[in-house]
Amino acid sequence: MENKINSIPDNYIDHLKESNIVTCAEENIMTALCNAQKVMAGAKKDKKNPFFKSSYADLASVFDAIREPFSSNGLSITQIMDIAENGRTILITRLMHKSGEFIESKIMLSEIFDCQKMGAQITYYRRFCLMAIAGIPAEDDDGNTATNKKAPAPRFINDKQVSNLESIINGHDDIRELVLKNCNGSMGSITIDRYPGAVEWIKGLVKEKGSKND
Repeated sequence: MENKINSIPDNYIDHLKESNIVTCAEENIMTALCNAQKVMAGAKKDKKNPFFKSSYADLASVFDAIREPFSSNGLSITQIMDIAENGRTILITRLMHKSGEFIESKIMLSEIFDCQKMGAQITYYRRFCLMAIAGIPAEDDDGNTATNKKAPAPRFINDKQVSNLESIINGHDDIRELVLKNCNGSMGSITIDRYPGAVEWIKGLVKEKGSKND
């Protein structure tokens, strides 16, 4: 199938391939995406990040934002994992049209051997890749800051730091449950830059509970 995209330069497909974006697209998917974006609102920032005291849109909110506009225009999304030739894990996000046309992006994940930390990383990248390929506008959220520099791979806290958080929680099961809820079920998925904020937040929870019990 010959690729023709109205009003887009002839070398556009080559540019996308060089950018790790694969296309099998003619005007159908472009028109459908344009129509979807006319009515598509931004993802709701309905989740709280207690470490940075900020709000962000989680993966479910992003899907909520695109579901109806995409469905009405014959568009759908898949996100799957694959292994690159170098053995590294990649996330593939494919935007598809009912005509069979598609746009696909790939991103290589950091090498993490802890399953829970890997799960947190996958969720993080799924959300941003989905927002990018769908064209959903959003401010930076629980990624904290964005710069023109190449983003470093996330660094997670070590076992000693996890033990320190557990000691601060000091057997308060309700506080521990709340902490786990805010870090994808594993304190080991807390990144180094969030650790000081996590310590202060947990201390505050313990102090508040102690005041209520006095």
